[in-house]
Amino acid sequence: MKQIIIAIGREFGSGGHLVAKKLAEHYNIPLYSKELLDEVAKDGRYSKEVLERFDEKPMNFAFIPVPAGGTTISLEQDIAIRQFNFIRKKANEEKESFVIVGRCAEEILSDNPNMISAFILGDKDTKTKRVMEREGVDEKTALNMMKKMDKMRKVYHNFYCESKWGDSRTYDICIKIGKVDVDTATDMIIKYIDSRDN
Repeated sequence: MKQIIIAIGREFGSGGHLVAKKLAEHYNIPLYSKELLDEVAKDGRYSKEVLERFDEKPMNFAFIPVPAGGTTISLEQDIAIRQFNFIRKKANEEKESFVIVGRCAEEILSDNPNMISAFILGDKDTKTKRVMEREGVDEKTALNMMKKMDKMRKVYHNFYCESKWGDSRTYDICIKIGKVDVDTATDMIIKYIDSRDN
């Protein structure tokens, strides 16, 4: 089987993770999202709890230690770099096929010809409803969560990448959930991927 790497960027509440899961099931390949933390934790440097706490988090510049004799990187940077190195190894050295959610993968793996990138966004009402149901919160809380999480993802992505988070020019395909549902979005990406192989 030819290598397939599918990089999914997503707005919070858009259903992007569901699309990624369905793509992984369709192609019978691993999904790396929170699962990525289990793999990175295996080297023993950080516990899974620490990785979860700082996963896809922008740096807190107020708390970066600056030693007298040189420079250092923050915990957030170290964890991000470890994740980037992991997905590079899986893609370029081990030639594994997989679906990866977030983690700047569309740029980190941009030199891999077998990588297809998609960005999943959603209309406000659809995202709000999904977050309310998934998180068990009211509308106001859901809207605040969406705003906070998307801001964090944007700052994180734009710190490590030359491209801008959510910019359609960065991705092979962008789909808005709400106009179509998760299943239709998944099918659209599958058709795009399969047409590239022909």
